[in-house]
Amino acid sequence: MVGVTVALVLCATVLVLVVTSLTRSAPSWWRSVRATDPATVARAEAIENGLVNVMYEVRPDAAEPWSVGLRAADANAWLNTRLGQWLRNRDERFVWPAQVRNVQVEFDRGLVQVGVEYVSDERPQVISATLRPEFHEDGSLWVRAESVSIGRLPLPADWILGQAESALPDLFASGGIEDPEVRRMLDALAGAGPLATDPRVSLGDGRRVRILSVRASGSTLHLTMQTEFED
Repeated sequence: MVGVTVALVLCATVLVLVVTSLTRSAPSWWRSVRATDPATVARAEAIENGLVNVMYEVRPDAAEPWSVGLRAADANAWLNTRLGQWLRNRDERFVWPAQVRNVQVEFDRGLVQVGVEYVSDERPQVISATLRPEFHEDGSLWVRAESVSIGRLPLPADWILGQAESALPDLFASGGIEDPEVRRMLDALAGAGPLATDPRVSLGDGRRVRILSVRASGSTLHLTMQTEFED
């Protein structure tokens, strides 16, 4: 009995150490991004201007689909230097959560990895989700979370999403993100609804750009789009 007890204690100790190590370590695809680095800022501005130019390009045949690729390194530069301002432009009440200090993505094998560095009690943890973007027959875009992890420890997606939902009022106490938008995002991650029923962007000049397909491979998100004229 003493031997069994000692063995159980040792096993439990090892398990705790392993779990702690997994939750404190970042996923293999995670890369450090310095938001204040001038090179990072310049990269973010360049990719934003480049995408705007591509979107507004005048194409002789408006019915012909066109494609663009977004590299993960470029997306990460933009997310960590421009995302906060973009959200404030959409809603002036928005305040970036103090607990979140890094946002990153990775694209590969048809999957989109999305992660944030969450700081709790001065100890950062990377919380990430694996998404598989899909288009349904009605043209809607779905991005159900296939898995969710804390560090390198996978956990049930439903449980993590439930915890995230309960924490959102504290994270966004300023009310900067409207409840319907948060609900839509959580429903999309849970597979309860589409991320966008009509994935298109109005250009404000009588045209709009519709997203036809999304493919993730080789650390690049490949987007196929089509420019249309608004009704």
